[in-house]
Parts: sequence; C-alpha cells; structure tokens
Amino acid sequence: MEELCVQLCEIGALKFGDFKMKVGVNSPVYFDLRIITSFPSLMEELSKIVREHSQKLGINYNLICGVPYTALPIATLLSVMSNVPMVVRRKEPKNYGTMKIIEGVYNEGQTCLIIEDVVTSGGSILETAKDLRKDGLIVTDVVVVIDREQGGAHNLIKSGIKMHSIFTLSKILEVLLRLGKLDQETVEKIKKYIEENQIFPDGKHIPKVSNFSRLTMEYQDRISLASCEASRKLLSLIEKKQTNLCVAVDVTSSSEVLKIVELVGPYVCMIKTHYDAVTDWSEEVESSLKDAAVKHKFLIMEDRKFGDIGNTVKLQTKKVFSWASFITMHSVAGPSALLGAQEALKNLASECGIVLVSQLSSKNNLITHHYTKATTDLGSDFKKIVAGFVCQDHSSFSDPGFLQFTPGVAVKTGGDSLGQQYSTPEDAVMNKGADVVIVGRAIYQSLDPSKTAEEFKEKLWNAYKQRISQ
Repeated sequence: MEELCVQLCEIGALKFGDFKMKVGVNSPVYFDLRIITSFPSLMEELSKIVREHSQKLGINYNLICGVPYTALPIATLLSVMSNVPMVVRRKEPKNYGTMKIIEGVYNEGQTCLIIEDVVTSGGSILETAKDLRKDGLIVTDVVVVIDREQGGAHNLIKSGIKMHSIFTLSKILEVLLRLGKLDQETVEKIKKYIEENQIFPDGKHIPKVSNFSRLTMEYQDRISLASCEASRKLLSLIEKKQTNLCVAVDVTSSSEVLKIVELVGPYVCMIKTHYDAVTDWSEEVESSLKDAAVKHKFLIMEDRKFGDIGNTVKLQTKKVFSWASFITMHSVAGPSALLGAQEALKNLASECGIVLVSQLSSKNNLITHHYTKATTDLGSDFKKIVAGFVCQDHSSFSDPGFLQFTPGVAVKTGGDSLGQQYSTPEDAVMNKGADVVIVGRAIYQSLDPSKTAEEFKEKLWNAYKQRISQ
C-alpha cells in the first residue's frame, strides 16, 4: 500500500499546490487518477487491491457500477477479475433509441456495488446511486480509492450508503511525510485545510465548521446553504427575531384569525393558516394578514396541502402566493405538481417556497418510509422552490439548506380524539430535529394566547440553543 502511494505520487496522480476543485473551492492537494489509464500495470494493481478490499469486507453484490468517468476502468477490471456483471451509468440519457441512463443487463432487486476513485462531498456517488435506485437496484455500499475526508462519508451514510475507503488523505500524508516525499509544513497546511473545509453534496462550502450536521448548525450558518430564496428569508428572520415558533391559527372566522395573529405576532417567525376553513375569507383578510406580517415581522404559510396535477397546482399556487410566502404540498402527484408550482412562481416577484409533506403527526396515517424518502428526493430535485419538509423525524433528510417544519406540539405529550399525537417543545426540537415548530390549540385556545406564545417561544429557542451546543 505504501509503495502504491509513492507510485501514484511519482506519476503525478497526486498533486500538491493550489487547485480549483469541482465543488468550487480551492485545495492544496489534488488527486487525478485519470492518469493511471496510461500505466496499465499500475491500474491492474490498483484494481486488484480494490477487489481484495471488497472481498475482505464481505459485501454481497450482484452487480458493479463505476461512477463516471474515472472509476469506469477500475470497475471494468474488477468486473473481469471477479466475474461479476457490470452496469454503466450515463451522465445523461441518450436522446435516441432506448433513452436509458443505466446500460447493461440487470433485474430489479439486485444489489449493486459502486466503485469511485476519489470522494470529496460524495455528490457524484449520490447521483449514481439515485439513478440505480430509480431502476429498482439496491445500493448500500461504495468502495473508494481515496477519501479526502471532507464530508463524503457523512453525506453518504445519511442516504443509506456505507463508504469503504482504501486510502484516506490523512494516511497518504503520513506515508509521504515518513518517506520524505512531503515536508511537515505542507502536511500541516493540508490537515488544516481538511479541518476547515467540509463540503455538502451540492458543493456548498462551509468554512471553519467541523461538525456540519443540520442539527448542530446555527440558523445563520445555514442561510448561504439554502437554494430556495424563501428558505433564506425565513432562516434570516428566525435568527434576527430569535424565534422558531409558528402558530397554527386553525379557526373558522376571519375576526378570530386576525385577533389571534395580533396577539401572537411579536413572538413568531411564522403564522400558519387554513384559509378554506374560514367561512368568511376574503381579499380584505389576506390584505390584513399581509399588513400584520410586515408589522410584526413574520411570514405566512398556507397549509393547503395541494396534491393535484401540474396545471391545477399552477392555478392554485398562483392565487395563494399573492398573500402567503409558503404553501404546503403533498408529493403524491409527483414532479408534475412541483412543475406547476414552478410555473406559477416564474411570474411572481416575491420570495415564495413550497413545503412538502413527508410525514404526518396523526395516528395510523398511511405514509410509509418509502413515501417519505421519495418525497425528500423530490424536494432535492426542486430545491430552488422547495423550502423544506413537514415531518416528525430528523433522519428523513440531512441537507441543512432545507428546513424541518414539525407540527403536533403541546405543553405535554398525548393526543386528541381525532388521532392527533402531541410532543413537547423540547422533544420536538431536541429529539425530532424541528427547525420550525408548529403549535396550534395549545396557544390559541389558551386563556392568554399572547403570554402562552411568549412562553413557547422561550422554551423552543432554549431547546434550539441546547441542541446546537451538543
């Protein structure tokens, strides 16, 4: 292994200096394993090591897939050596013939081992896994030649993929330093770079954050990571106002709505409405809500849960976005519904976003784990307009650019006669991972909604501060 490190360095596959990376940041070290295709014996040796590594791990797989393009030669040799069929993922589907993105002979339910040369954020592996999984293949493991130790393993495990690396950047530095191929100053510079530069799958760069879990990041550090303008606006507001409370005003008259909004407005980052439950809803009510939002500095989310075909959603969202910043939506209709919302947003000057419902707080609801996963995947495909997810479990997604909206919160645990399940403010933030906590009846049915909202605000913010300090 040490000899291989030296050989890779000598042929120029390992470079040290100042390089622009694919993810958009500069690095003092660069790995260019494409060059090994010009050294057949070295490529064969490396492929043997990959095979031996895979065998020692005891991974059971029916197929092999190399991440395009550098890992393809290694994956090909591994396939030949191990007599395991290989599939090829195109970077883009053909625009003729079968128009497939995965080429080869395979069956749904087979397990595919991914091979990659170098991992930084893991983004290329996630793209490959996504396409393989779309075709019904099981992806649980990836063998990589070099792990740059900049967040790849963390990002992959969140998507159910375990990374097995042959070399880590730290180990390579240790070997080259000991053999006199690198000096101490260069090694320390690179180590400092690794520590201060962790990178997410979409290439967003986070300087000087060693623990970059969504749950331990401050709201202000996540603003630049959000692709949706409405998310950035909400994260900024939360930080400035120091409240992650959203009050659900689930009442049936406009006078009640406006009264409650006026009482709780100073303590919330968001008000959630159900306009179709209000018997006398009007444009005047919408105008009054918008005025209150400006006065008390909060945003409005209409919890309409759209879930129709694209054209219908386009018409619905265009109407609601005239007064609300966020709209909830079910993902059951698939991408067409989000395409409809995207069309509606093109003609709007305001910063608006979609919140996808990936889980519900009601007892015995029919949402499955697979539906939740498909919903978060859909959100990632439309991250310019998707602000986040209504969910009850922080493990359903990890991207800190998205927000977790968690309803079903009261002073104590329990439920109502119609199946609603309640958790406490501390549980919602600390254990469930909520970024925005939605509280309804516990506030607007209390004797003093203003005081109760203030109490919830303090509890929720304290829970958030405790969470990020862990």
